[in-house]
Amino acid sequence: MRLLLLILSVVTIAACSNQDTSEQKEDTNAENVETEADKAEEGDSKADSKEDSTEEAESEVTDNVSNEDEETAEEENEAVEEINLLEDSEIVEGFWINYSGVDDARAHMSRTDFIDYDPTEDYTLTGAAYISYFYGDSFIKTNKYGHDGPYLIEKVDAADSIVVSMPKTDQEAVELLTGAVDEASSDEVENTTPDDLVGRGKPDTDNIKGTILFGQDFLSGDDVTEGQRIDNKGNFIDAENYRITEALEYKPSSEYVVTSPVTISFYRNTQFFETVEITEAPAYLPKVDGANYINISFDEQYTFDLNIIEVE
Repeated sequence: MRLLLLILSVVTIAACSNQDTSEQKEDTNAENVETEADKAEEGDSKADSKEDSTEEAESEVTDNVSNEDEETAEEENEAVEEINLLEDSEIVEGFWINYSGVDDARAHMSRTDFIDYDPTEDYTLTGAAYISYFYGDSFIKTNKYGHDGPYLIEKVDAADSIVVSMPKTDQEAVELLTGAVDEASSDEVENTTPDDLVGRGKPDTDNIKGTILFGQDFLSGDDVTEGQRIDNKGNFIDAENYRITEALEYKPSSEYVVTSPVTISFYRNTQFFETVEITEAPAYLPKVDGANYINISFDEQYTFDLNIIEVE
């Protein structure tokens, strides 16, 4: 009997134990299911957040690219904007550069000072005016343009500066713009310098053939006077760092090119004619009829660069 009660007690305890274990497993499984669900929700949330962040980043990049394109377009528009070169030029009243290159007195006229000029660029003239081309101080030619502008002015390869002359009554209407303006016409010169008065401008030294008049020893030896130069009246004056050459033969019928800035004084025997300063070089020497020799005044810094070539 006791044995039967003991067996029943063991069976009852085992059954209770199995029930508790099963409940614990169910609770654990439920907790695991809840944890996996929470993780899935958290993953979805992170994915959504990452997707939102990506979209925001892409939107910011698109906005930045758009802004950069707008800024580039604005910069390009600014870069091509024409500049009126007359705005910053000094205006001289009562003068104009005529067809011979003379700064001629005319009460009804006005002109600019020298304006830098690049023959590879386009320039537009908006009204009636005269364009005079120079290389340094050397005159090349003057072109006249009428009232039916705008005009693309002529390109003159040998020039490095221009002067604009105009009637005072047209001064407010005339502009000289950088670049080619819409509807600007070319080849519209009404009048120009006669061929026999056209200056030569900048020499093409790469293709010049001729005779070099002296060697470097001529500029540094006994053939020069140191510490002096010749002024525009023919006087020998003291000038530190300057030298004067001995007389060199000169023929008005010949063409000469000087390779450095100098001052050239022209003579006929002992008679002084004139002194011409050449500030831009290489340059052609001016023709001075009647002269038969020259003296050169030069800064000693040009001793090893200076020469004169008689062109063939």
